[in-house]
Amino acid sequence: MKKFFILSCILATLIISGCKVGGSFQQPVVNTPVAFTDANNADSSVLVKWFELFKDPALQSIIKTTLDSNRNLLLASSRVLEAEAQLDIIHLNQMPSFNYQLQAGGGTAGIDALKVGGGLNSAALKASGVLNWEIDLWGKLRGATASARAQMLATVENTNALKVSLVADVASLYFLLRDLDNRLLIAHRTVASRKENTRIITDRYEKGYISELDRFQAVQQEAQAAALIPNIERQIKQTENSLNLLMARSYGIVPRGTTNFNQMLPPNIPVGLPSQLLQRRPDIRASQKLLEAQFEKIGVAQAARYPSFSLTGILGFASPQLSSLLSNGFVANGFGGLVGPIFQFGQNKRKVDVERIRTQQSQLAFEQTVLASFADVNNALISTKTFEEEYAKRKIQVDAGTKALELSQARYNYGYTSYLEVLIQENNLFDAELQESVLMQQKLNSIVALYRALGGGWN
Repeated sequence: MKKFFILSCILATLIISGCKVGGSFQQPVVNTPVAFTDANNADSSVLVKWFELFKDPALQSIIKTTLDSNRNLLLASSRVLEAEAQLDIIHLNQMPSFNYQLQAGGGTAGIDALKVGGGLNSAALKASGVLNWEIDLWGKLRGATASARAQMLATVENTNALKVSLVADVASLYFLLRDLDNRLLIAHRTVASRKENTRIITDRYEKGYISELDRFQAVQQEAQAAALIPNIERQIKQTENSLNLLMARSYGIVPRGTTNFNQMLPPNIPVGLPSQLLQRRPDIRASQKLLEAQFEKIGVAQAARYPSFSLTGILGFASPQLSSLLSNGFVANGFGGLVGPIFQFGQNKRKVDVERIRTQQSQLAFEQTVLASFADVNNALISTKTFEEEYAKRKIQVDAGTKALELSQARYNYGYTSYLEVLIQENNLFDAELQESVLMQQKLNSIVALYRALGGGWN
């Protein structure tokens, strides 16, 4: 009968432990736009991976090295492992704990001392195992575990978001590097052409065919183009250093592959629906998990206002003599304890209020992350469209500038115009070629920005 009573108490306790306060977390509802501005009616949410997006072998190699060696990413991965270990620790708080106790001693006490428990008049040997188990009546431990699990998942998503950012940064810097390479090539070509012009004009001046003003103008044009070379070389080294830092390298020449003008990227990237964007961007998922983690803390704080019930069991041996410790010294005790707050001047209630306010803050942070993501996508869509249009116009300008310079040089050689016309056409073409190179880089980077905004390709 006694055993049946004990089992009934344990069963009742387990049933009561299902009473979890604080409620269950509900997915936040966010008002999303029906469609993105400038989206091409695309409803596909499938994005190719980064390695499939970029066909340039050198760029693929740099991305792989970055994902393998970047110190910030390794640090983030270490934090994921730390969060997983912390989750295991908090989860195991729901389980019983087993400990052992070993005691040995003795003493001498008089009769009067023994009457008042002032000592013992023999040896004392004790060996026991102790069971401690807090029954999670109100879900305090389960809520703490759920909060830690959500926090761990948020850490994982933040790591994924870092991967997206790193790959996008690598691609942007690489396209900038190839743009600088191309601008350096344009500058060298222009300097070589203007050096030859200076030689020809100087020869004509020495023969008295033209004035010295034409020679000075030719020298100025040559120096102007030559001065750009060290400027570009400095930017190249700085960009290489930035890429090497992402790859966890101190310095060195970054390998080159395809030029920006020959990069093969998909002509149309699927945009997807706003609701799919919420499921795809790691930073949004991380913010949602942080909101969930904070929500669970409300239940933990509420459970702290209710009494907690714990079980303690002792099983072992005790004897004044070592020879009789195992034969006659068996000890088995069990205890149940109930502890709860009575009057704490409203501290526990205010703790619940604090967690509710923090949850509201997390909700606002989540909504801000979502709104910012929609803005990122719209900005990226506009950029890809307008850079494409701008580049097309700049290319027309370069083609026209090349032909205009050829005609001006022919007119000057036959004496139909002054050298000023040639100078104007040379400067126009030089600027147009440089702008064309920059716009191609910006066009490629706008695709990278769109891919980053869509949160695709990170896995």
